Parts: sequence; C-alpha cells; structure tokens
Amino acid sequence: MVGEKGYEKSQKYQHDMTSLKEAQSIVFSADISNEEAELLQELHLKQQTVLVCPEAKAYQHFLNTYASVSGQYLFKGKISAVLHSDLVLTFGVWLEDKRAESMSVLCDILKENKPKVVYMHPIEDRVLHSDITQFIKYEVGSEEGVAALLVQVLLKEKKLPEEIEESMEALDIGYLSAESNVGEEELDAVYELISESGAVSVIIGSDLYMHPKAEQIAKLLALLERYTPFNIVCLPPAHNALGIAMICTLAEAPSGETVGYESCKVGTYVNADKQVCTNPDIDSIEALNALGRLVGDAAEDISAYSRRLPKDKGFREISAEDVKQSCLYELELQEQQSTFVLDEIEELPVYDGAVIYTYETTDRVNEKETFKGILSGSKQFALAAKLQDGERISFVIDGVKFTRVFKIDTLMKGVIALNPTFDIKLSASLISSYRFSRLAFENTNNQKIGNNNE
Repeated sequence: MVGEKGYEKSQKYQHDMTSLKEAQSIVFSADISNEEAELLQELHLKQQTVLVCPEAKAYQHFLNTYASVSGQYLFKGKISAVLHSDLVLTFGVWLEDKRAESMSVLCDILKENKPKVVYMHPIEDRVLHSDITQFIKYEVGSEEGVAALLVQVLLKEKKLPEEIEESMEALDIGYLSAESNVGEEELDAVYELISESGAVSVIIGSDLYMHPKAEQIAKLLALLERYTPFNIVCLPPAHNALGIAMICTLAEAPSGETVGYESCKVGTYVNADKQVCTNPDIDSIEALNALGRLVGDAAEDISAYSRRLPKDKGFREISAEDVKQSCLYELELQEQQSTFVLDEIEELPVYDGAVIYTYETTDRVNEKETFKGILSGSKQFALAAKLQDGERISFVIDGVKFTRVFKIDTLMKGVIALNPTFDIKLSASLISSYRFSRLAFENTNNQKIGNNNE
C-alpha cells in the first residue's frame, strides 16, 4: 500500500511524465536506479529520445575503452579485496570526493587495516595524512604521461606482445618525467614497494574519466589488468554510475527540447564490487510505474522491471522475494575481444599559476554558506592568485558563472583551490569536464585579476 507521501510522490511523477514523453532529450543524474535506467533506455529505443547523464557517460566511455584492451567487459577488482591488500595505489582519486559512495568504504579500510599506500594526485591529502607511504604529486593535466610512466615501470619485467613492447619502448621517459614532475626514482620506489608486497590493489578515480585524454589513459591502465595480478578497481563516480553505464545508450550532450528527470530512487543499483543491491525505497512501485507507462507497461512489483535488465551485461532473473534482500547477486563478467593501439603521446598540457578543482558535493553547511559559496585555498594559492582572505570574486567555467568568497585554509598546501558545487543541473558540460581549470576571475570592483585560461 502506498502511504500519503507515497501517493503525493506518485502523483508528482505522473505529472512529470507528460513533459518526459514529449521531450527530445532527457538529462538525469547518476543516482537513478537500474530499473529507471532500463525504462529510459526503452524510451530511447521507442522514440529516439536522447539520454544524457554526464558522470555516467564519461565513466562509460572510459570503461568501454578499458575493456577493449583488458579483454573483460568490466574491471575484475573489488573494493572488498582491498581488505586483504598489502599495498594500495590510488591514481586520480581525490579521497575527499563524497559523490563516489565507495570512497568512504575505501578510506575506512585504509585507516583501519593500514596497508602501504601510494597516493598519486596533484592535491595533497587531508584524509589519511601520515598513513600514506609515498605521495607522488604530479602536475595538473599530465595524467596521460603519468599513466604511461606507471605502466612502463610496472610491466618492465613482463613478457609482452610485440606491439605493446614497441609502444612501451617508444615512450619518451625523460620528457614525460620532466613534464609531469614525476621522477624516475619515485617510480622505481613504487616498483620496489610493490615487489616487496603480496596482494596489491590499484584504485582508479574520477579525475581520469573526465580527462581530455581519458581514452589513452584507459588503454594504458588496462594493460595492468591484463598483465598483472593486481586487484584493479575503476571507482564509480556516483551512486549508480556503473549500472547506468551498462544499461543506457548515452549521448555527450542534449539536443532539442530538454527535460530533467528526477530519480524516484526505486529499484536496484550496482556498487563498486559489481554487486546488484537494492535501494531503501524498494516497495514504492507507483513512482516507477509512472515511468513504465511511458513505454506501455506497469508492474505489481520491482522484480518485473528488474527482469528486463540486459542479461548480456551480466544481470540475472530475480523474483519478488529476492528484492527483499539488500544485496542480490554479483554481475557475471563477460569476455570480449581485445586490441591495443596507442596513439603517440603529444605535448602534455601546462597549467601555470593558480588552479581550481571543481567537484560536486552533497554537503550543505547552511543556507547562508551555500548561497555565498566558498573557494578554499592555501596561503600559497592566495599569493599566486593575488587574493585576500574574504575577498569576493566571480569566474566562469564551461559557461557556468560562479560567485565565491575566497577563504584561506591553513591545512591546505600548493596552488590548487577547492571549488565545491551543489547542483548537478548547473551544466551537463561542467559535470563531465576535467575537474581542474586555470583561474581567471573578477573581484567585486570588476577588476580583472589572475591567469587567463588560454
């Protein structure tokens, strides 16, 4: 039985369905359930509706490229296997990223089990602190070069196919090392740490999925999946980014009349361990049926929709009784043909001066704080950007204007400031863009200060 609130919610979704049916494009977040994703996909197939989910699209493209080299449709690693790892290497993972729900699980494991940790990122960590064994601080934008350096050193003793061997030998190690600010001695130290360890986990993060050279990075890192015994996890960037990436045909951007779809959060999702789990509102079928009717269907329980999920992607048949469990089953890994063609690594980008890191967060301190917005940076950043603590500025990223009050954070170091955003509806391009950008801003007197983004 649907309660009063459930009835109101279903009525709201019935009302919203009219605009969805007429829309040429539907934009949604990576929090929708597998069943919602499947119904939207059926709508896409039925009337060619363009589906846009920026976070999931970048992740989907990365995983597809990764799979083309690894020979597996999905990465084989699990977050749960980190529990038994002697060494954990993270690359492109910002440990304060709360949009990635498995991040808190990962951080708890690292704090409690205390394996050796190699942390690779442009921003110094404020979560693990002294628990980090080796910090490799690479230059912003140089991830393609860092991936090449990392793979080259970790596979140097492996017997590789001729075409891969030739690609590794063609790398300009001296140039990549100099431009990325990752010394060859640092990489040798990583190799030694791994050689001395038993089980090794490699955690790949969101910074890499949204990088302009994400495809190259995915190809390189997939070689580790293929030729090492490492437990490799491509961390999902949001609640059900993995499920959506497997189910939906996603576009880069909307076209024509566009409508935003708000998730009813009914159904299942896929976690970082590739397990199909149930959302809390599993019994609220009415809101899901409102979407189902758009494709000419309705159901009495969630399992009827769950059974429609693509079997060729590892989903299984379930019953109405099954959905009462919190975790249903693990996706079956699918093999596929693998090839390796690496483009020549061109000049690595240079991000001089003050840089900001834009990320989405669900943390809202209070209405006043959220309204005015905070850009947090170190004293070093303040000097580089010629900013004063408390100064109010505005700047534009991917067509979105931000107004922020700059605050010095004494715990931060370096010339990268943190720019949290609270609304995924701000801009599809913003959410799917590389998180780092040069800062060019105006103060309250409209005097231009800072670095141009050219």
